[in-house]
Amino acid sequence: MKLDSKRAKTAGFSMVELMTVIGIMVVLAGLLVAALPGIQSRVNRQKVETFLAELESGLSVYQIDNGIYPQNPPSGSRDTDGVQGAHVLYKHLSGDWNLDGEADSTVIGDAKDEKIYVQRLALAQNRDSNPRSTDIGGLARVIDSYGSPVRYLAEPPNLSPSERNSEMRNPTYDLWSIVDADPGDPRDEAKYITNWGN
Repeated sequence: MKLDSKRAKTAGFSMVELMTVIGIMVVLAGLLVAALPGIQSRVNRQKVETFLAELESGLSVYQIDNGIYPQNPPSGSRDTDGVQGAHVLYKHLSGDWNLDGEADSTVIGDAKDEKIYVQRLALAQNRDSNPRSTDIGGLARVIDSYGSPVRYLAEPPNLSPSERNSEMRNPTYDLWSIVDADPGDPRDEAKYITNWGN
């Protein structure tokens, strides 16, 4: 008889043990839910870094083919000029020179063909859930995974040091994403993803 009572005690969980396990699961689920925005932010940041690297690669090939980078010299506000650079990037890297939303390189050997330096950048190719460009203010612009225009500045080559704009960070071009930061707040620049380092 003693043996049977021991078996009965060890055969199942008590209500206290069961409630403890459920409580631990609830706490862990809460921690996971609290961490999700940070995880999503890191995923989006990684997407932006990868996309900027792809744009840099396209710009390098463009420079090899044409001898210069697409020009977008700073003239006033660095951020306003950089946003205008999102259109310059679109026009020069997407192959959509006539700005009709379609890449113009459909017929090989056609004089109207434009080389595509970054794939899936033309507006017609960006109607999915992960757009790389969009129409903002009537202009096609390259955008990051946050939906913000990618900023771009490039001065003409061979400028003397006195002619160079002090707003430029690199001698060739500046490429950056403001991610989820305020472009008007200089303290937020540390959050930017850039090609010049932070």
